Amino acid sequence: MLNSCSWLSKEWEDRPKWLMPDTVESKDVNPTASSNTVLVSGFNLSSSQSEVKKKISNGGLKYEKSQNDKKDKLVSFSFGGTLINLPNQFNYSSSNSTVNFFEGSILSTRVIFNAINEENLEVIVNSLYNVLIENYSNPDSENSIYSFQTYKWDNENLEIFLSVDEENKRVLITEINSQLEETRSFKEFKNKYIEQYQTYDEEVKYGKPNR
Repeated sequence: MLNSCSWLSKEWEDRPKWLMPDTVESKDVNPTASSNTVLVSGFNLSSSQSEVKKKISNGGLKYEKSQNDKKDKLVSFSFGGTLINLPNQFNYSSSNSTVNFFEGSILSTRVIFNAINEENLEVIVNSLYNVLIENYSNPDSENSIYSFQTYKWDNENLEIFLSVDEENKRVLITEINSQLEETRSFKEFKNKYIEQYQTYDEEVKYGKPNR
């Protein structure tokens, strides 16, 4: 059984060894252009909407497109399941994924795993954490808010989050195109459509359902 006082502690040194190992074999990170960035979620950062739709369909999954109106710059594709390549498979209750586009470019991806129970939640977190350190090395920071704990990686043009929602027994992996978020166009969108941006941000980082 999980001990929320230890594995969700704000103190780094109190973290359990299964979740955050003290040492990880370092990897050489070669700088790559965004066009060559392969995401843990199974997509490429340079993928177009048609390429994402094709990959989802080729994986035997069905997607739903979400867009407030035809002029909306923010477009989402959601589907049940995941395209993450997991070297060590694990059981889970269910999973779902979302790919968000802004002006035709991938803005972010999010994958949610729903655990069967607390013990299964621990297995999922451990497995996904290992996947992320294999791809991005050690996390750069961690943060806890009540029973929601997040580990963050900063990797050139990407921000990666591993979030553990103990209360709802969920684990989220979020990859954000930070380079795109720094563009003038996105900042204008963020400032002009505050409510829409906040809804998007809550969905991506906290897995809140679309209102």
